[in-house]
Amino acid sequence: SNTPFREYKHFAHEGGISSPLIVSWPKGIDSKNNGRIERQPGHLIDLMSTCLDAASVKHPHQFGEYKIQPVEGMSLLPAFRGGKLVRKDALYFDHHLNGAVRDGKWKLVRYGDSGRNAKLHPWQLYDMEIDRSEQNDLAKKHPDKVKALAEKWEKWAVRARVKPWPWKVD
Repeated sequence: SNTPFREYKHFAHEGGISSPLIVSWPKGIDSKNNGRIERQPGHLIDLMSTCLDAASVKHPHQFGEYKIQPVEGMSLLPAFRGGKLVRKDALYFDHHLNGAVRDGKWKLVRYGDSGRNAKLHPWQLYDMEIDRSEQNDLAKKHPDKVKALAEKWEKWAVRARVKPWPWKVD
């Protein structure tokens, strides 16, 4: 478990998706940033874009006759250098029906039970700026935000081929 965060690997709550990233690059990151803790969220999908940016190369669109999928992430170099990350879209998660979307300060997350008795639990909403350990579910206070983020997650799930699931879900 990632104490003090909720849950553990397999779940889309912070304990399941949050891990520290330690970066050392003396020639690429100014020493004034040594030891600094960066609190802007990054995602595994950002690592490819970060490596390409660090190498000063562009992601190819084609290899011979094959079209290459664009990368989904963004470079984390601005954050490594003390700058602000500006995402074009939210961060999305899904693992065995445990799903989440993080958009700015908001995180929508739900449990899912996969397998023979597959079941989706209600969405939970958290303000990550003040409740990173996901203790205060705001879903009932902000139903419009839940609806908007759930719709974003559904569109992403179809586009990213997360859905249709191999399970029949009640």
